[in-house]
Amino acid sequence: MVTLHSASVRPAHGRATLFTRYFFAAIAALPIAATADETPLSLLDAVKQAESHAPNIDARQAALTSADRAVTPAGQLPDPQLVVGIDNLPVDTGDAWSLSRDFMTMRKVGVMQTFPRKEKRELRMQRAQAMASREGAMLTTERLTTREAVARAWVMRAAAEQRLALLQSLRPRIEAQIAAATAALTAGRGSAADAIAARSERAMLEDRISEAERNVEETRADLVRWLPDIGNRTLGEAPDWRELGTDPDTLLHNIAHHRELLAYDAAEQAATADVALARADKHPDWSLEFAYAQRGPRFSNMISIEARIDLPLFAGRRQDPTIASKQALVEQIADEREAARRMHTAELQKTLSAWRSANERVQRYEKELLPLADDRADAALAAYRGGSGNLQASIAALDNTIEQRIAYTDLVSTLGQSWTTLYFAFPKEH
Repeated sequence: MVTLHSASVRPAHGRATLFTRYFFAAIAALPIAATADETPLSLLDAVKQAESHAPNIDARQAALTSADRAVTPAGQLPDPQLVVGIDNLPVDTGDAWSLSRDFMTMRKVGVMQTFPRKEKRELRMQRAQAMASREGAMLTTERLTTREAVARAWVMRAAAEQRLALLQSLRPRIEAQIAAATAALTAGRGSAADAIAARSERAMLEDRISEAERNVEETRADLVRWLPDIGNRTLGEAPDWRELGTDPDTLLHNIAHHRELLAYDAAEQAATADVALARADKHPDWSLEFAYAQRGPRFSNMISIEARIDLPLFAGRRQDPTIASKQALVEQIADEREAARRMHTAELQKTLSAWRSANERVQRYEKELLPLADDRADAALAAYRGGSGNLQASIAALDNTIEQRIAYTDLVSTLGQSWTTLYFAFPKEH
């Protein structure tokens, strides 16, 4: 294993961040089962690979294919019906059950076709098209949701590996502190309690490192869930969490295009088509039947033509309640969309706030808090070595360094996760 040589943290220069620099240090410090020809797995590569193999996306694609293929049949006439039967068959007297002795008995074969109104067929096709559009929107939503989930798994693993690397980099400081306590004890300036306290500090750091190692394994398993074949590869460079690819202030203005709202328009179109279909049922459809009838050998054969027309005479108890029911569904969808819009607007505002705050705080940690914590720990240890300080001050300074690094990696994780939520909240055309 290659250890991390630099124990101190310095301000970032230009667009480079501490996350990027220590992330690659984490790669060197952690044991990863990877072959030399494997390229590091970047966040966007992970998203792309997971999306192409996600079964939930395949399921949505199949649903879209199914809906697309249902559009054309929706506007067609119903299949014709074959009519076969016997008319006027005697059941008593000497002609009972005879097919040829009575002049009224006929063996009939024919065909019947129902003709729904053209308006209804067009409305059915419009509804099928709306359902296909809804499935397309849901496929887009599923893609964006999957991208965010994979990106979050990548961010969590990267932050966990970075935390582990930062904690491991403190081992030389701990050893220097133990050496100083041992030297002070030997010189008669320190006590056995100081030496024990220094070793206790090392044990506490190792416990933090063990916890960080467990967290690395857990986050790696989460990424492998999405990428079974390549999820264990070393991670590549992180995106610039400070860039969303769009003006953050425009996100709230585009809330109507949020991925969770995409399906509502198509669902409302389908429900509106249902209302129009229910109204169209007040206008009758008709059907036409043509039949050829064969009678006994002494009688002539016959043909018949029949037309049937629906009679919607009781609209108050049939069509009107159905229309009201379908209209209520349209209102339900509109209300649900408004509730979802408000909810996602609030969530987007909170995520934007978290992203801006984490962005600012990460820069403060990189430029001020982490370097100051390192300098304080170095100064306290130097004072203790020189005899002008005490071990407790050195331990307290080192504890502060540990906590600052943990807080920093938590902030980096928050920044990365809020970035993924914002970056994958909208289709790219919006």
